[in-house]
This record gives sequence, C-alpha cells and structure tokens, in this order.
Amino acid sequence: MARRALVTALLALASSTALEAKEGEPAMPSRHDLPPPGSRPTPSPPPSRPIDPPRPNFVVILTDDQDDLLNSTHPHFMPALDKHLRQQGTRLSNFVVSTGVCCPARVSLHTGRLAHCTNVTVNYNDAKLTGGGPAAGGFRKFYEQRLDMEWLPALLAAGGYDIYLLGKLLNEYYENATFLAKGKRYVPRGVKHIDALTYRPYDLYGSCWSLNGAPSVCLKGQYQTDVLRDKALDLISSTLASSPRPFLLVVAPTAPHRECLDPQGKDWTPPRPADRHKDLYTGEGVSLPRGPNYGRRNPAQPRGQSGQGEAAYAASGEALYLARLRALRAVDELVEAVVEALRNHGLLSTTHVVFASDNGYHIGAFRLRDGKNLPIEEDVRVPFLIRGPNIPAGAVLPYQGNMVDVAPTLLALAGLPIPSSMDGLPLPLSPALAEAHRQALGGARQRDTNILEGWNGERLEGTELNKSLHYKALRVCTEARLLPPSKRTDLAAEPDHAARSVLAPGARCYKYIVWCQGPRELYDLSTDPYEVENRISEVAARILDRVDAVLSALVHCSGAGCRNPYRLLHPDGAVDGFAATLEPKYDRFYGALQKLSILLCNVVYLPYNELTWTQQYQQHPAGAGERPGGAPQGSPGAGEQGKGQQSPRSPFTEVRPPPHKESRPPMRAV
Repeated sequence: MARRALVTALLALASSTALEAKEGEPAMPSRHDLPPPGSRPTPSPPPSRPIDPPRPNFVVILTDDQDDLLNSTHPHFMPALDKHLRQQGTRLSNFVVSTGVCCPARVSLHTGRLAHCTNVTVNYNDAKLTGGGPAAGGFRKFYEQRLDMEWLPALLAAGGYDIYLLGKLLNEYYENATFLAKGKRYVPRGVKHIDALTYRPYDLYGSCWSLNGAPSVCLKGQYQTDVLRDKALDLISSTLASSPRPFLLVVAPTAPHRECLDPQGKDWTPPRPADRHKDLYTGEGVSLPRGPNYGRRNPAQPRGQSGQGEAAYAASGEALYLARLRALRAVDELVEAVVEALRNHGLLSTTHVVFASDNGYHIGAFRLRDGKNLPIEEDVRVPFLIRGPNIPAGAVLPYQGNMVDVAPTLLALAGLPIPSSMDGLPLPLSPALAEAHRQALGGARQRDTNILEGWNGERLEGTELNKSLHYKALRVCTEARLLPPSKRTDLAAEPDHAARSVLAPGARCYKYIVWCQGPRELYDLSTDPYEVENRISEVAARILDRVDAVLSALVHCSGAGCRNPYRLLHPDGAVDGFAATLEPKYDRFYGALQKLSILLCNVVYLPYNELTWTQQYQQHPAGAGERPGGAPQGSPGAGEQGKGQQSPRSPFTEVRPPPHKESRPPMRAV
C-alpha cells in the first residue's frame, strides 16, 4: 500500500506540474493572448492517431576523477550544478562504478557492461603488463574488440538519434594510431560528430583535438574546459537547435584529473585552474574533509602508501584538494552555459541532462597516495545527477545505481529496446523507469547487489605487480542485519544511514572484499561508513557463505545474470533479494559451495584465474535436487511464494528530499 501510494503521489505530482509552465518553456497564454471575438481560426484536420510526445534528447557531462564523498559537488563549489540539476532533478546518493578507473569505467558507461565482460580492465594497452599475453585495456582494446558495434551511440543512432561526442573519449585515443585502418579516418560506430581529445589530454593549457578523425590540432595557451564549453555551445546553436532529430551530446572534460606536462607520463601535478579562478576560495578556510580513515593504515590493502612525513603528507593533500576545487569551477560554468543554451534554444524541456564522473578519488584515506582503483568508498562512489522530463525535482534517491545502468536508462527513456548483453538495467527514477527496472530483473522488486572489481588499472612497473590491486568485492544493500551492532563509538556513523551520506532508514549496506593476496575484508557501511573496522573475523559462517556465494555468482556473470544473481542460485525464482537467502533451510546449500579464490594477481580478466562455484556446473546449480556434499535442494517451487504478490516497498526506492546536512558549510567534514 505504501508503494502504491508513493506511485500515485508521483503521478499526481507529474500531472499537476504538467499544467504549469516548466522551466525553460513559455508560459500558458493568458486571455490577452487569445484572438479577438469573431475571428475565425484556421481549422486543422483531426489527427488520425494521438500525437506522440517528442523523443527526449540527452546531454551527458562526464568529469574525470571527481569525488562524491569529499564535498566537490557542494553548492558552494559548484553552484550551477546545484541550481540546474540538484534542485531541478534527482540525485542518486548511493551511485557506484564497479571498476573505479578511467578507461574501464567509460567503457562500462557506453556499453552497459561490466569490465570483466568487455575485458577492458586498465587504462593502457601495454603488452608488457601481461608478459606478452592478451591486451589489457585502453582505446586499442576497445577498438580491436569492436565494442562500438553495440555501444550506446550505435544503439541510439539506429533508433533515429544523432550522436555528438566532445572531449575525452578513452585513454590513449589517437586519430593516427598505428593499429587503425590505413588511409581512413576512424569515427566510432553511430557517431555523427566527434571532437576528441588526443595528445596531451592532461595538459589543461595545451590539449590537442581531432575533429572526426582529422589530424590533431593543439591549442597552446587555451584552457581545455573553456574550449570544450565553447565547442558544446557552438554545436547547440549551429546544429542541434535547428535539427528535427533527437540527439545525444556527451561533454567530457578531464578536470579535475591531475595534470601531466611530462611527455613520459611520470610527473603528475595538481590541476591548474582557469586564470580567473587561481585565487578562488583564498581565505575561506576550505580544507580537505578528514574522516576516521584519514591517515589510518589498512594492512589488508596491497597498494603502496605514501612515504611522506606527516606534515608533508597533509600539506600535499590540502594543496591537491584546493587545486581540484578550483579546476572544477570552470566545469561548473560549463554546466551553467550548456543548460542556458538548451533553454535559450527551446530544447531544455525535452532534454535529459546527466552529470557524473567516471570514477571517484581518495585523498588522505588510509594514508594512501592519492588516487583511485581501490574498492574503498572514496573510489567507487561517484556523483550522479539527472534532470529532464518526468524526473522528480529536488529529490534524492538512495538506490544503489551503477555506471552500467546509464546506457539502459537512456535507452528506456528513448523508448528503445535494451540488448540482452547489457549487464545494467534502467534506474528507477520515475514510475515508468521503475517498471522497466522490475521487468529487467525478471519481476524482482529491485537489484540489491553490485560487484566491485579491479585489476592493475594504472601503468605499473614489473616490480610493482607484487602490490597488485586485483580484487573482487560485493556491495550489498539490504534491510537484513548481517552483523551485530558495532560497540565502537569512533566510526562517525550517522542515524538512519545505510552508508556514508546515504539516508535510507531501515536499510544497511555491506562490503565484502576478496584480494588476490592478503586477508579478506567485511564492513558494515551503516555503522562504519569509513571502513576502518574489518568484521571478517566475527561474521557468522552462514552469513559469510552467502556473501561469498552471491559475489561468486557475479564474478563471471553476463547480462541477466549480473542484474539478478539470485536466479543463478535459485532458478525457481523463490529468492529475489539477499534477505531471502537468510532462510535457515538454505544453510546446507550455501555452506557446500566453493569459496571464491584468485590464483594469481593479474591485469586482465582470465576466467580460469578466478575460481568460483559457478565453474563446477554446466547448468544452474540450485533448485534441482542434490548438490555436491549432500546439500539439500536450495529453493522451493517457483509458484509457492511470491507469485502474483506485490513485492514489499524497499527503503532504497523511496524518493526523498535532500537531507538537511547538505546545506552545511563546505569546510572540514565531521
């Protein structure tokens, strides 16, 4: 009943606001605008069928390495983002990327597929990383696997959309790469116009650009974000405003990524801001937020920690943090300019505008060198905001979305089919999308799990492979309590929060991590949002059996298996969420399943290197009689429960107003 009331309220809200002038649209005519009495309007023939609403346009603004948990999107730092997207759209407060490093994340966004399904696992296609084995990543891997045959631009183009890509495409994209077809300019499938960063993409005052595969032109002394803004504005005014076709426009700056002016790619410095922002925030006391994990070493993490002294470590972190905020102000101005251009040309009311980052970023956490590619919250949590037709304004949704959900969501909004190869599913942002989400899950109420997976995402020297970042992790958000309450009072937990900054009363998020080397980890993110209390030694065996089994079901998943891992474990459909696995009758079944193990640290996905119980079966393992070790049948008949019944409301699908804490001053975080 509560869920039905929520849907009814949302539909009523949509109906009432439809009668009012929307932002960016002319107001309804008054009686003074009507023709004088006695005038005879030109009659029009009755339509043969109802007029379909125009298909929506899409603008995706994608930043590079922008954090979600260090306040970078705070209204004080990005006021235009707050004005145009946070207040006029919906923010997903619990949004993650499964592989938190640039190239794999961008491929996931465009293909709707996890990194192990594309095997684009790292930023660079460097053969020496794999000892002469399969290519690891970068644009070359994307190109040679022909991943643009069924990526979002090609699918939208086939459905009548025009596609425009501006800025960063993928790492090591060069228009004259030796592996490209000779004598022919490469333009990705489905793309009408691409103006891409090529050489020196991380030189903010000297980036090079290639228009539709033509030779690169380097713009020395011109600030990259401003150049990108002007390219987007020119495209909107010269082409999009007059085109009758719907469009996808991707605008991708490299800010606030570190800069690199070194041709060898070894000297990375804080990003320079636009000259007009070089003194921004001076004297305001802006400081890097420091939570309980700041400067606290975690022996389970294999990544090298900073060798700086305490004072130098703190100073370098503060300098980088301030530089990133200053660089982001030009991005915020880009947001303002693009939204206003859409408004001025009459496009805003039919356009969905999305703002996100490819991955998160850590500064100061666990005394690590700043960076990404770890399973920690700072690296996998990314900002995600969306506005557009039928998207609630000023709302916060705590649903655990994923980067692979972006492509299915846009396809659903466009009224186009979602390929079965996609691992993601539509985000439940509106009643219509919530229904598409449910259908993509095969009738389950919502997805409650996400896999996190990483390899050596950066270019590393051979001696550093011993410090591999090869891991698999499960992030599950559920109403069930998997661990007893923590007795510690120094973890900065917030009441009614499922994870850091995720207000979801009655819900909890957990994270289980398996490394290729080192101990396993388990965190209750509702009571330990900064991941400093590893509970792996105190978890009940029956709980560990289940989190490991569900993670294992996702390690080699594809398509529907990634969206709903419980169908692999319980093909009869009796289990549609993690809480339902906790029935005691499943204890023997889960206890008999082989635990996940990674044989060797590597930089690419090799199925035989990541051993799971799923590889023991040629068919689905559960719901059909005896299991190895005499485990009993795992599931009752599909018709015995849940059939024809309405799923209970989930705390993660409740649209909420922004929590009061978002208006706090953007200074040192508690």
